[in-house]
Amino acid sequence: MVDVYSVVLIQADRRDVSHRKEIKGSNLNRVLELIDNSAPRLGFPFYAPTKLVVFPEVFMQGWHLQEPSPYSIWWEKVAKDIAIEIPGEETELLAKKAKAYGTYIAGTAHEVIPEIGADVPLNCGFIISPKGEVVYKYHKFNTGVSSIWLDDISPHDLGERYIKVMDGKYGRTKGDIVSCFFPVLETEIGKIGYQICADLIYVENARAFGMQGCELMIQSSGMIEPHGQPPQQQWELCNRSAAMFNMMYVAGCAPGDYLMDNHPKNATPGQSMVVDYEGCLIQHVTYPGETATAAVVNMDMLRRRRADPKFNKLASLRTEIYREMYKPRYPANLYEKGGIPKTVKERQDKLPLQSLLDERIFIPPA
Repeated sequence: MVDVYSVVLIQADRRDVSHRKEIKGSNLNRVLELIDNSAPRLGFPFYAPTKLVVFPEVFMQGWHLQEPSPYSIWWEKVAKDIAIEIPGEETELLAKKAKAYGTYIAGTAHEVIPEIGADVPLNCGFIISPKGEVVYKYHKFNTGVSSIWLDDISPHDLGERYIKVMDGKYGRTKGDIVSCFFPVLETEIGKIGYQICADLIYVENARAFGMQGCELMIQSSGMIEPHGQPPQQQWELCNRSAAMFNMMYVAGCAPGDYLMDNHPKNATPGQSMVVDYEGCLIQHVTYPGETATAAVVNMDMLRRRRADPKFNKLASLRTEIYREMYKPRYPANLYEKGGIPKTVKERQDKLPLQSLLDERIFIPPA
């Protein structure tokens, strides 16, 4: 067990790719350089060695923001041309760095899993171990309902098809449905979970990890303005609240500049950060652009805090009452029902918004 170690956040710049063959030249070669610079430089070999390196959301591929030609829908373009298999050629290059520096490496990528379907892209948060093995996968649960970029499918849309393939694999406890969708991996550096960008907005996601004992939450973002800088600061709010409410460390890696002609360079505002289990910022990049930073985490202190009954937030949950709050809302298993939305409007039409207005849970505007 490694109780004290450094977490490195690499706030990498990104370019979109229109085909997976462009990944290495557009982004991955630069990523490998940044690991060589940051993994050995930012840790403390005799005190807190680098044991985790984190990258932003889809740091190798970006988003395809052009028309999805020759396809009619965005996520078909991603599945057919952009998504990779994990493990695969790209993660093998990262695995060599993980072995060379004795560290875990984490990031997200558009992925296809042949057993689920070659036409189904998933946004995969993956972790590579110091042995060079892909030991963990989490798939973005809350793909944006209102987003203009319908580039990945939620596991919620896949239902039993997803459970059948993923049950018991990559950090999942076999037969546990919560673990299947929100896996927590126990490692020598702690119990690790993963969230991706919009997942942070839904507090239930972080709590699902927290209730399984997650000690360090990786949060990779593709956040764009105005959500990063004041006055909104939603990214910071989400990171700090997840850490405080669930008594866990949060390593939140945001993207550097978005290097595309049709996009403002600093539309991605930076703000990578590490938050401790009381919700305190212990490292914070307050500016946009490409950089790397690090913070020291202490798992022994976290575990001592959790073992103390004084205001232990997770131990004192009144779960039987909370359970009654939730009714089925957004429809599950849309893929098997042939109903995965193909446009923003179709996705928004699946929302139970009208029923919430009709029931006056939300009071309609005048």
